[in-house]
Amino acid sequence: MGDSVIYIEKDRLTGVYSRDYFDATARRVVDDNPMVPFVIIELDINRLTVINELYGVSEGDNVLKYMGTTLSEVFGNVENAVYARIQADLFAVLCPYDKIKIDEYIETIEEAMHKYSLMLNIDILLSFGIYKCIERDVDMQIQRDRAKLALKTVKGNYINHVAYYDSSMHDKMTNEQEVIQNMASALENREFVVFFQPKHSLDDESIIGAEALVRWKSPDKGMISPGLFIPIFESNGFIMKLDFYVWEETCRFIKEQLANGVNLKPISVNISRINLYNPELVKDLINLVEKYDIPFDMLELEFTESAYTDNPQLMLQTMAELQDAGFKVEMDDFGSGYSSLNMLKDVPVDVLKIDLNFLSKTSNSEKAITIMSSVVRMAKWLGIPSIVEGVETNEQIEYLKSIGCTTVQGYFFSKPLPADEYIKYIEMYNCRELKKKEEIAFGDNIKVICPNDVWNFITSRRNADFPIFDAFGLYESTSAGMELVRVSDGYYDLFKTTRAESFGKHRFVAECINPDDRHIASNMIKEAMNRSAGRGVFRVLRGDNTEIKVFATAKLLGTNEDGDARIFYIGFNDIGEYL
Repeated sequence: MGDSVIYIEKDRLTGVYSRDYFDATARRVVDDNPMVPFVIIELDINRLTVINELYGVSEGDNVLKYMGTTLSEVFGNVENAVYARIQADLFAVLCPYDKIKIDEYIETIEEAMHKYSLMLNIDILLSFGIYKCIERDVDMQIQRDRAKLALKTVKGNYINHVAYYDSSMHDKMTNEQEVIQNMASALENREFVVFFQPKHSLDDESIIGAEALVRWKSPDKGMISPGLFIPIFESNGFIMKLDFYVWEETCRFIKEQLANGVNLKPISVNISRINLYNPELVKDLINLVEKYDIPFDMLELEFTESAYTDNPQLMLQTMAELQDAGFKVEMDDFGSGYSSLNMLKDVPVDVLKIDLNFLSKTSNSEKAITIMSSVVRMAKWLGIPSIVEGVETNEQIEYLKSIGCTTVQGYFFSKPLPADEYIKYIEMYNCRELKKKEEIAFGDNIKVICPNDVWNFITSRRNADFPIFDAFGLYESTSAGMELVRVSDGYYDLFKTTRAESFGKHRFVAECINPDDRHIASNMIKEAMNRSAGRGVFRVLRGDNTEIKVFATAKLLGTNEDGDARIFYIGFNDIGEYL
């Protein structure tokens, strides 16, 4: 007779089932009810560590006990339901699948936890991952892991906190493991590269600074999206090493450019939430600035609002110490955490950064516009400058001007640029005032031009006169539409086309633009006719029938020799790899 496995039935702290007992019991329930569809729900209590730090471990234990009691009340009378504490702040439930009832269960649990959070005066956020037990014979731990994979996709998300597992999540997990395996060697081999996205004044479009953004250029995978590796690094703590790497690379860049006489403006770097818990954070930043002998006000520091909501006291203390040292502190993603605007009176922040994508992520756009307007104006009343990022269109620019915003960042002006291109970008803007005095000027000052002469002028001096694009062309605007006149070699590469196709079936630009985006291109041309440049982001169909998203800048050069068509310069960049 073989030895039987003995499980500890109850979790000592919460009184619900233990992990091993859950797996064994859930296995038996599923096997005994072959006609009943089941789901596994994994539930995570976010920010329990913050509660432990602010109120003590005993209060954190009380939260866990409360969750155990809540699960017992919700599922205690549900037939064939099993619930347990898996580990730390992670719980699991097996129950029959009924979409409406599951929604009700989740709503009840959240309402109960919300009542508890009001007593602590701290928002306790829950995340739920759900796996439909389709492969019923698979080991119960594997089925729980699938629910946990779904949970990870919404962990910390204030808007969407419930996710169902699908097979793509497994592929994502595989990719994440590959990222984790390669991250240390990538840092050692300097595969992480710092790009710079300019910040512009709306008063005169001058450059007032830039934000340092990290990119991973893998020799095997090419450009790896920050959206893939940053969340992983934040989860496993590697972000602390990457942060320091970016800070040092930025300090080195600032020192080199100041030594070269470049009219460089301050550059901001991101401070990840986890770095707030680094006791050496302030010392590390001060040491870096002193090591490279650069002014403290040349390195600005961006904290996310969520870092404040996680641990307000620590955030305030850290900000104050950094400001005392001479740093300027910015609060990034302001409003994303749904915290009260009242926090502005307590936080010693120098600049607020607001993401314009907030408008598109909100179902009630009119309400979102009102909120953004209120945030910008309140910051102005409090004497706190604001920067709006994610700006892409002239309509957005005009709206931001109307509510008093004076500084922006986004593709309307420039994508994030490698170091060498950012320096060229600065030089281009620095020479604008000088160029007004030159004999050859563009825009309304040119009335009659020869396209070939302009082409020679562009190709010989375009780094100083035009935005930095490898793909660009001259277009004539006639009654038939915008028609190609001449293009660069980079144009053929970007749009996967040939000269015959470009000046044949693709010679009219509108025919290549996604119909839903043609109004954006049209507005870009209108802007070019009324200002120094028009800009837009839209989708274009290439010669190989693939579609890409491009950032384009248009400049009105003048009219042709016959006087019956306007001539425009339009430059293009594929922005997909930078998103």
